Amino acid sequence: MDVIEAIRTRRSVRHFTAEAIPDEVLDRLLEALRLAPTGGNQQPFKFVVVRDAEIKTRLAAACRFRSGKPNGHDFVAEAPLAIVACGSDDAAISRFYDGGEVALAPGKDVPSEIQRRRGEYLNLMEIDLAIAVDHLVLQATAEGLGTCWIAALDEREVKKLLSVPKEMRVLVVVPIGYTDSWPAVRPRRPLEEIVCYDKYA
Repeated sequence: MDVIEAIRTRRSVRHFTAEAIPDEVLDRLLEALRLAPTGGNQQPFKFVVVRDAEIKTRLAAACRFRSGKPNGHDFVAEAPLAIVACGSDDAAISRFYDGGEVALAPGKDVPSEIQRRRGEYLNLMEIDLAIAVDHLVLQATAEGLGTCWIAALDEREVKKLLSVPKEMRVLVVVPIGYTDSWPAVRPRRPLEEIVCYDKYA
């Protein structure tokens, strides 16, 4: 499966079979994460592979949000494994203005007097993590696996459950497994609504 086919095939899967993921397939999924590009090649992330049934059940319960899924996403526990994506603002490159000039530095090295206002300061950790998770999801699709990108979660609870250090953030949980229920295509906006040339229009 080539890249564009994987992009077109990928769906958010919310039902998984009990079929185990072979170790060699998991190795390729993790290699896709490892090879993802990051700002300044800082690689400000760590990924927790969750296979233990009890931990997955508790993780599923922590993937909740008040207005939609107050009791969590049960299908996370259905999957043979879930990957929890963690990132460090301190390790990631930040872009900011210093004396009117654009500057780059790891988050931990940004001078304390720098104002971290929207439009003037950007930490790249979330972007770096998103690229890595997208690599994971597309490789999983190419392997015939389903995934679901879950950012609706109780971060404090997930950190406690998985012993994630205080300085790390938990951004995404991705359950992964085989499925017999591949969802239909969802609509996307046409190119002319999302692309412009030379100037924003």
